[in-house]
Amino acid sequence: MMKSFKKLTRAKSTSSNSKKKDASVSSGGASSSSSKDKKPTNSEKSSRDKEKEKDKRKTPTTPTLLTPKVQTPIAVSISQQQTEPPSSNSNVNGVQVDIHAPITDPLEVPHSLHSFENYPSPQHHTDIDLIKTPKRHNSSRFEPSSGTVEFKRLPTFHEVPVEERLDLFIEKVDQCNVMFDFSDPSSELTNKELKTMTLQELTNFIASNEFTYTEEIYQHVVTMFKTNIFRPIPPPVNPIGDIYDPDEDEPVFELSWPHMQAVYDFFLTFVQSPDFNHTIAKQFIDHKFVLTMLELFDSEDPKERDCLKTVLHRIYGKFLSLRAFIRRSINNIFLQFIYETGRFNGIPELLEILGSIINGFALPLKEEHKNFLCRILIPLHKARSLSLYHPQLAYCVVQFIEKDEKLTEDVVNGLLKYWPKVNSPKEVMFLNEIEDILEIMKPSEFLKIDTPLFAQLAKCISSPHFQVSEKALCFWNSDRFLGLIAEDNENILSILYPSLYEIISQNIPQDQITTNSTPTTNTVEVGDDADGDELLDSHYEHESNSYVNLQHQQLISQFQNQQSDVSGGNWNNTITALALGAINFFMELNPELYQKCATLYEEQSHERKKQDAQRAAKWEQLEKLAEERKASLDQNVSSPDGNGQG
Repeated sequence: MMKSFKKLTRAKSTSSNSKKKDASVSSGGASSSSSKDKKPTNSEKSSRDKEKEKDKRKTPTTPTLLTPKVQTPIAVSISQQQTEPPSSNSNVNGVQVDIHAPITDPLEVPHSLHSFENYPSPQHHTDIDLIKTPKRHNSSRFEPSSGTVEFKRLPTFHEVPVEERLDLFIEKVDQCNVMFDFSDPSSELTNKELKTMTLQELTNFIASNEFTYTEEIYQHVVTMFKTNIFRPIPPPVNPIGDIYDPDEDEPVFELSWPHMQAVYDFFLTFVQSPDFNHTIAKQFIDHKFVLTMLELFDSEDPKERDCLKTVLHRIYGKFLSLRAFIRRSINNIFLQFIYETGRFNGIPELLEILGSIINGFALPLKEEHKNFLCRILIPLHKARSLSLYHPQLAYCVVQFIEKDEKLTEDVVNGLLKYWPKVNSPKEVMFLNEIEDILEIMKPSEFLKIDTPLFAQLAKCISSPHFQVSEKALCFWNSDRFLGLIAEDNENILSILYPSLYEIISQNIPQDQITTNSTPTTNTVEVGDDADGDELLDSHYEHESNSYVNLQHQQLISQFQNQQSDVSGGNWNNTITALALGAINFFMELNPELYQKCATLYEEQSHERKKQDAQRAAKWEQLEKLAEERKASLDQNVSSPDGNGQG
């Protein structure tokens, strides 16, 4: 009896333990029954349901990516207990279980209810696989339309009655809002071709028909343009490297440019149409529209920037209310480029727009326009990428001087302020701009700036870079420049003579120059030509010429005889010939002044040599005194040592 009783007791305890284990697994961590033999009462069920409701609120619905500890799946335990499909609330082994309740303990449950062999892991997880990263393209940021969109072929405008053409026009415009993936050239070829044909058809319809645009048409056209063109500009290809060089680097073209060009052509035709009414369109083409267009000027595709330039210029001409805002917005781009980023691809195009705008300024110029010249256009010369936009910038500056000649002094002083110190190609660009300014400069304004200007020209003539020196000396080929020099030749020659003399002295012996460059004051005429074989022939044919002419011809002859012997150095024969031509001009213009300058330069040269000799003698004396002082110190140091040892 005792043995059977013990077996019965052991069996009951075993069954109760298995019931507790099944109940705890089925309920997702719910509390087990308090008694081994008794079933839970209604009050216990209600309290357990409340606890389960609290767990539902606290427990997240997404399981964490951790390996489960229990390898017995819920589905197996439930299927063993039930033969019928379970309802939302089932009683398993006396315990109320909600099989649809969220998992309360993710550590105790496998990732999948249907397969407990593939446990979740950070390396492979089905929820992560469901997250798709949107496509990004190399040269643009267009996002294709979501889902598969079929581009339907609509009837042409000639196939519908006249009264239905406007509705068909709007329908075709709306149809062009569909975007395709242009990063894959082989995808949706038919749809892309249909869209391009539709855009061309819309362009031809506007160009060949005159009709009144309704407000609805403006809205749909502007919306379509925004959808197809407005997008974030990708970062530069080489953001930290060298600046883009148009002579060496290839521009990055938009993959979808054929499609974008059709959109630009359509919108430009729409804006240029004689039926375009800016009063209605201004509610759609507003400040935000203009700012977004200006951001697109940073595109690396030069063809797109050219289209943007044309469209923005047309908008500036059509919308009088937007003109001041467009100018201010362009100014902000320039200021950010000058003082912050130093990078913006659309500077040449914006300057080209401003060139035509400046040309239309009314006189007298407003203070706003003068500030734009002094605070924006002039500081633009200091940017490292000046070569990319200098022709357009120089044109804008010259336009201002043509409008108001009094701005000449401010412009020239500004250029001298930002004159490059070590960048020779940039210095050549500055000289080109100075040459353009001199062509339109008034003599009265020239006298205000000739001293600082020719001081800089003298430095350019003496430049070790042959292109800089050659460009500065080429100024003497302009009749306008020679006429301006004649206004103040005394001041100018005294500034330029040392530089011209030093160039010639490198190829011609100094004694020849100092002897032959001293004309007599009784002779004014000089030879008709100052270079080539003609001067050499005139030396033999016209022996009755004046002493000045003879000596000058001998100077040229001496230079020609030594051309073959010149090698090395920083100066080539072309520069020396140009310098001789400049000296010849001053000798013809005012021989007395030339004599004074030559004499003064010789005196200054002798004075410099004398000062150099005195300076060298003083250094020699100092070195001698230093040696004597050192010798005396050595004796003083050695004598105590000798006495100490004795």
